[in-house]
Amino acid sequence: MKRSLICITLAVVLALAAVCTGAAEQTFTTSYFTLQLPNDWLIETEDLESEEGEECLGYFGGPADIDVTAGVYLVYYENYKDVSLWNLSETELKAYTDDLLEELADAKPELIEIVKAGTIPLILIKCADKEGEFLYAETMTNGYAIEFEFYVTDPEGKISYPMTDGYIEQIKNILSTLQPAT
Repeated sequence: MKRSLICITLAVVLALAAVCTGAAEQTFTTSYFTLQLPNDWLIETEDLESEEGEECLGYFGGPADIDVTAGVYLVYYENYKDVSLWNLSETELKAYTDDLLEELADAKPELIEIVKAGTIPLILIKCADKEGEFLYAETMTNGYAIEFEFYVTDPEGKISYPMTDGYIEQIKNILSTLQPAT
């Protein structure tokens, strides 16, 4: 599962870079968007494995022993090839959100809110499965979904830590900085 790979990758990256915290703001950059991260967060965008129909865009996470880690993916959905979330009416966005919640039904989804990054809506959902709680965020343009999976992990990659209100606020603040690549 993606989470296991995310957690193991970030545990290794965090362990190797624990002494390297920078004073400058961190920017997570892909071919599709940028995202501003806290000053001392670590970013991994090299040597990424992707599956058919899904491109891994990278990982990032906080420097603490128990902190937020995330994986970011670009996934194409043919049935949404004409859908861009920022062009939808409120009714259409609600219908899309309801479909997403239904798709995630096995993970006991709970809509947190729709975070705005300028005009770009990102649907933020709290989920839980046998491995623990996580946050899922998604935006869509012309069938391409940018999907974020956020976890609270320890140095060994264990993800059984709860998503507290503080972590959720931190993640909402990060998502609100998303900007299309120029």
